[in-house]
Amino acid sequence: MKNILPWILAVACAAGAGTLYFSKSSADAELAKARAQAQQAESLQTQLDEAQKQVASQGEQITSMQQGNDELLKLRNQVRQLTDEKQQMTKQMQSLQSQADRSQAEIQQVQARTDERARTMAEQQILQMKQNQSITMNCINNLRVLDGAKQQWALERGKTAADVPTPADIAPYLPGQQMPQCPGGGHYTLNAVGTAPTCSIPGHVLQ
Repeated sequence: MKNILPWILAVACAAGAGTLYFSKSSADAELAKARAQAQQAESLQTQLDEAQKQVASQGEQITSMQQGNDELLKLRNQVRQLTDEKQQMTKQMQSLQSQADRSQAEIQQVQARTDERARTMAEQQILQMKQNQSITMNCINNLRVLDGAKQQWALERGKTAADVPTPADIAPYLPGQQMPQCPGGGHYTLNAVGTAPTCSIPGHVLQ
């Protein structure tokens, strides 16, 4: 019995040592596992932090993009407003151009009528001048005929330069034996033999 007891103790010690060894090994394994889990947790925390940073960065980008979209909407509204204003101005310009074209056409028509009236008036004036010249020349010819009749009457009747004939006195010496009429409506005055006959219309003068 005494010989067995030391062996039992030895076995017990060996068993205890083995149990302690295995317990320590298990503890080391658990510690290593815990460390690995801690490192993994740290890695996950780091990844989580990075993910949060990315989310925050993306949030900022989204906010920036939202602001950009707001600015883009404002710009689009401004462009649309400018386009509408341009269309209105174009319509106004077209309307003004149409009015200007109508005004120009009216001015040209008025100018044409004015030119036509001016030409007509000039032609009428020229015609009137020619008619006046013709009337004046015919009247002067009548005065020459009257003066010739007076001179013939004075020669045949022995009259002096101071004698004044009557229309009846010189009628025999006139064409058709009648006093001529001024084509301008004037009245003739025979005057003395030494004075040329005259017409009441200014300018109808025997030179």
